[in-house]
Amino acid sequence: MDRLTSMSVFVAVIDKGSFVAAAEAMNISPTMVGKHITALESLLKTKLLVRTTRRQGLTEAGHIFYQHSRRIVGDMTNVESLIQSLNFAPVGMIRVSAPYAFGNHILVPLVTRFLKQYPEIKLELVLADRKVNMIEEGFDFTFRIGDIMDEGLVARALPDYELMLAATPDYLAEYGTPSTPEDLQYHHCLGFNQRESNKFWQLIGAEGEENIPVVPRLMVNSGEGSKQAALEGFGIVLQSKITLEQEIRNGRLVKVLPHYPVPSRPMHMLYLPQKVPALKIEAFSSFIMEKLWPRLTALSLL
Repeated sequence: MDRLTSMSVFVAVIDKGSFVAAAEAMNISPTMVGKHITALESLLKTKLLVRTTRRQGLTEAGHIFYQHSRRIVGDMTNVESLIQSLNFAPVGMIRVSAPYAFGNHILVPLVTRFLKQYPEIKLELVLADRKVNMIEEGFDFTFRIGDIMDEGLVARALPDYELMLAATPDYLAEYGTPSTPEDLQYHHCLGFNQRESNKFWQLIGAEGEENIPVVPRLMVNSGEGSKQAALEGFGIVLQSKITLEQEIRNGRLVKVLPHYPVPSRPMHMLYLPQKVPALKIEAFSSFIMEKLWPRLTALSLL
């Protein structure tokens, strides 16, 4: 006999006070109740119940077994209820990985709105400018900038990750405003040493992509750091529109060479394939995709 079922029957016998009442509660016959109790006593090699014609009582072993069985059966009931609830309402924990700038400026505001809409969901957002291993690190979603290799993941395309050149009005007033990419050689250019190359900045001109040689006087391994250097009037920065958006909108930075755009990079939301995704996964995917598209599309007009 199934041990957990027998434990459930035993707990019912004690809680209901008799084999007959337990049989009614478990929807089985009193004879079957007796077989479950006998099976447990045979397994444990001890008596659990002392029965007479008028009453039944627990042995010392039966009392100990009842206390533990009641907890185990209760825990199992709670687990079953929790698992079943996953099929009816979005609940549980979601772990998400995203790059720093995208996570801080774009994703965090959307995530807070998502959690307000789904109060039974908890979310952990890990910001890191690296490629995470979703399975080994236990992530449900990751946002990735750049080309996607075939990793057996579901990839939902997002608007491209766009970059731009910018500087403060005071810097441009002092050093002049570049009118062609070649003019950058006469300017202070702020390097970002997480890029593949800081010796060249790639721009798109009338004849296609151009590699413009630059010699950065200052290199910073943080997009926020290079932006702050630009805000100090130290030079021209090449950074994502996500990082520079607020400063461009409030006029602290202005676009440089706007007619020579920087090549964009693809961006995707990735998650593990599932035959029947949990409701929390479907809820997050639908919500984020719905909100991200207009947010990133508006950003592309910057």
